[in-house]
Amino acid sequence: MARDIISLDDLTVNNVGVFKKINQVVLPTTYSEEWYKESLEADQIVKLAFYSELPVGAVKAKTINSSHKIVSYENMQQQQINSKIIPNAIYIESLAVLKAYRGLGIGKKLLQFIIEQSKTRFVHEILLHVHVDNTESIEWYEKQGFTKSQDIIKDYYKAQGLENPDAYILSLTV
Repeated sequence: MARDIISLDDLTVNNVGVFKKINQVVLPTTYSEEWYKESLEADQIVKLAFYSELPVGAVKAKTINSSHKIVSYENMQQQQINSKIIPNAIYIESLAVLKAYRGLGIGKKLLQFIIEQSKTRFVHEILLHVHVDNTESIEWYEKQGFTKSQDIIKDYYKAQGLENPDAYILSLTV
């Protein structure tokens, strides 16, 4: 049997710099050093994607209780969930694929990993925020079955210095 040209691997201290670089190149947001250090903790849902053994994508997510409102990007990064509150959703903090490698199934493989994680954790909803002007990503997520909220989260990316700091929430029921 032939080996799949797309593979996923764990994040380690040796490749966290690659994860950081992929996010810097692809995403309009920046993440703190603390966020990257947190990515190495056992409770984090993180994978790097490789195409023919080249690192070309990454995903990071965490379990949340969706009754907690995430009103800003900074709030999302700082949100600490009370351990007595049972998580009922997975929140995708970042999903990035280098532009030259889009359309090859890498994003789908990363998303499939998140869906599998939601099932093993008995969580039936996946949530994420997308910048209102990022129509390419919104359309891609909708093709994957996500539903876009009609509500716009005003100033979600304000501290990131984006010209239009608003975001949509997209959700997928698993």
